Amino acid sequence: MAVSRHHAALTRPLSIPEIVAQAQDFEFSTRTTLQQWLKAAKMLLTEAAICEQDGNIQMAYLYLYRHAELVLDNLPKHPDYKDPSAREELAQARKALQKNIRKLEDWKPRIEREFSRYAKALEKREAERQRVLEERQRDERAGILPAKGASRRRESDDGILGDGSQIINATENSQLAVDLAQREIRRRDANKQTTRRAGLSPSEVANRRRGIVVDDSHATEPGYDQADGTREVGRQLYGHRRRESVSNEKTAKRGGDRQAYHYPSVPSREKAMTWTSPPLQPALPLPEKPRHPPARPAKEAFETSAPALPPKHYDSRPSTPSSLQPPSSPPTPAASKYTFQPTATTEGGSPLRTMLLPPSLRSTFLRLAGPNTALNLETCGILCGTIISNALLISHLILPDQTSTPETCDTTAAGDAALFDYCSASSLLVFGWIHTHPSQTCFLSSRDCHTTAGYQVMMPEAIAIVCAPRHEPGWGVFRLTDPPGLPHVLGCTQTGTFHPHAERELYTDALGGAGHVVEGPGLGFEVVDLRKG
Repeated sequence: MAVSRHHAALTRPLSIPEIVAQAQDFEFSTRTTLQQWLKAAKMLLTEAAICEQDGNIQMAYLYLYRHAELVLDNLPKHPDYKDPSAREELAQARKALQKNIRKLEDWKPRIEREFSRYAKALEKREAERQRVLEERQRDERAGILPAKGASRRRESDDGILGDGSQIINATENSQLAVDLAQREIRRRDANKQTTRRAGLSPSEVANRRRGIVVDDSHATEPGYDQADGTREVGRQLYGHRRRESVSNEKTAKRGGDRQAYHYPSVPSREKAMTWTSPPLQPALPLPEKPRHPPARPAKEAFETSAPALPPKHYDSRPSTPSSLQPPSSPPTPAASKYTFQPTATTEGGSPLRTMLLPPSLRSTFLRLAGPNTALNLETCGILCGTIISNALLISHLILPDQTSTPETCDTTAAGDAALFDYCSASSLLVFGWIHTHPSQTCFLSSRDCHTTAGYQVMMPEAIAIVCAPRHEPGWGVFRLTDPPGLPHVLGCTQTGTFHPHAERELYTDALGGAGHVVEGPGLGFEVVDLRKG
């Protein structure tokens, strides 16, 4: 079974053929509903917009090209493609495609220039290394010791990307990560204020960044042939592809061995949509991973449906006023000059981007869940955020409209649809979920595992936070092992409320140690409570 992976931090500029090869490398399945694929297409646009905003044009290019492949090549193969209920969303996807093809052409010269500069710098660096090596060999033959600074200079090169950005370990530099995140959030907030003054709503700005054109009047008129526009875009895309396929084939092999990557989207069930791409950077040496999940008490879980979110909006900041103030530490360089390198991997060896968790999020959630907890009812919330310098920043806690029992919490149908709408309008990515066990201990039940799989198959770093206020430990941050946990849960066909899983090592701790989640001191977040009543 193919399992999802994501790209590692970019260690060098890529050529256009390399980016295109990665963009085309994903698995399309007609077993996944058309609605899920349409949601995934929109999330590709969101990811591209975030990458563009973060200055990562080559990854924005990759996501837009992948969106074009999905909409142009794959969606027409789906059995529900001509379903009238999907007509409007398909029309929007085609319109976005037409606009974004122009963006790809605009970005192409910039990407080519960056790759050309990198290739020339690499040649110069290799020539210099060869010269130093020859000098050292001559010195050794003459009995002369090497200069002390030489090895240090070579070591320092390893921490620099091809574009001059510095690679940072967020686990060891959590305060720097927080400072960069706060600076970037302030910059983005300032941009939002500017667009508001220009009379643009946040959703309109988000749609424009993703290339979504809301005016579909022509697309829905009788007699309008949508295929004409699609064919024209196809000619542009495939003409572009043919031009690139004959250039620089050797450079496309520099990315290393293939790995699977799965693009994040908002799951409703845990059916897999698998994107793949090669790793772009070797993993760092990592500490030994614990092979056993936390102890599993007697509560076996419930069914499979990922929590989501409906529209009624109140937002606030947690009780951490310092998160709104500029950091007291010395000014940090622009976020674009840093790239946070993954320091954790899956059990299969694929890198996991660092996720920054606001320390006060759990206590804020428990306070909001308090009335339900007093009645022995579960409560769930959604963890959403953005990407800053290759780190995942949880910036929003969203409580959807939901139904609760002592052992279950589910979003309503309207809430599930509203989650995607809210995230799409706000350019947010879904990073997982949080829920309470009002009377049970802290663990992932079988139903919890199915729910978590729905998120993790979209984004490998997705997490599940469990709060058990009446027990110790009172909370935990988990992800499914991969393998064996994620593929095992995806292959599970049992649908009962309580069912066992034969695989014992289903999940593992994601916070601290060998995990990819880091608490960021002083990080703030917004609360969006969309529960009715």
